[in-house]
Amino acid sequence: MAVRTRFRFTLPVGRGIQAQASRKASGVMRLVKVRDILHIERDAQVQRDTGAFYVVLLSKVITELGAEKMITRKTIERMCPADFAFCVDFLHEINHQVIKRIPLCCPSCGHGFFGEWRRLGEA
Repeated sequence: MAVRTRFRFTLPVGRGIQAQASRKASGVMRLVKVRDILHIERDAQVQRDTGAFYVVLLSKVITELGAEKMITRKTIERMCPADFAFCVDFLHEINHQVIKRIPLCCPSCGHGFFGEWRRLGEA
C-alpha cells in the first residue's frame, strides 16, 4: 500500500492569492521531507530567528496554489493571516496523520489496511 504524499486543500479566505476565475483559491501540499527541514535550518533568515520558519517551509511544500505560477516566500507572505494559519494547521494535520498510520495485513485473509497509533511512540 502506498502512502499518500499529496493533499488538496481550499483556502478559507483566499485574499492575496490569485484564484482561478470565480473560484476560491485551492492548492496542493505535499508531505514534509527531512531534507526540507535541514535546508530551512541552514536558511540565513531563519537562523536570525525572524519567525520565517513556516513561511519558508510552506513555500517548499505547497506545490500548487490558485493561479500562481511559482510558490515562493513572497507568495506565502501575501496570504492573509487566516489562510496562513490554515496552511500551518493543514501541514501539521497531514504530516501527523501519515506518521500515525502504519500498513498492516490481516493474518487470516491477507487483506491489507492501515492501522493507527493512538499516541505517537506507542508500540
